[in-house]
Amino acid sequence: MRIPLKILLLTASLSILSGEAVASEVIAINPTDKAPLFDGRCDTSEWQEATKLELPAQTAVYLMHDKDSLFVCAKGKAEDYTVIDLYIEDAETGHLYNLHASAQLSERTLSDKAWSESEFWNHKDWSGYWIPYAGEEDTDEGKRTQFLEGSHREIQVSRKKFIGNTWNMMIRLSAVYQDGEYGAEFFYPEKAVDTDKSTWKKFSFSEQ
Repeated sequence: MRIPLKILLLTASLSILSGEAVASEVIAINPTDKAPLFDGRCDTSEWQEATKLELPAQTAVYLMHDKDSLFVCAKGKAEDYTVIDLYIEDAETGHLYNLHASAQLSERTLSDKAWSESEFWNHKDWSGYWIPYAGEEDTDEGKRTQFLEGSHREIQVSRKKFIGNTWNMMIRLSAVYQDGEYGAEFFYPEKAVDTDKSTWKKFSFSEQ
């Protein structure tokens, strides 16, 4: 049986539209009635109801919110340092923000085509659980600072920092141990680019 060309074209158009709808779906961030304790652990009961994003190499990101704040926790393996970069678009100005938590907290912005220099410990309206100091070790080149492996990275962002109940965001995890090295990094969405907000994902604050 031959299918008329108009029907084939209509079917193809509907398929394309359906694909675009899936790609543009907004992820709802689950609410919480209790702010989590920032202790470097996101496998405790207080994070059980959070929205969970699975990433490669046994890593994951948890998100939840209350009426005042967004809470984010990046979980790695026992041997990971789990550095997190949270990218958020300011819908009011169009500027892009990078909130970074490693051994220090830092913030930078993209207002034209280049990111500003990172400003360490400049974290107005947000904070986080950075990688804890774990002493020093002797090396052939002298003493070297050590940091604690296995803690999870947490960030809290005041919702007054960015307008609206839907935020366009990108997440980057790095310092993940894979194939014998700490150089692995992963993104959500997988193919997101830090300078291209159209490749990011929209997240909404669901009703409490």
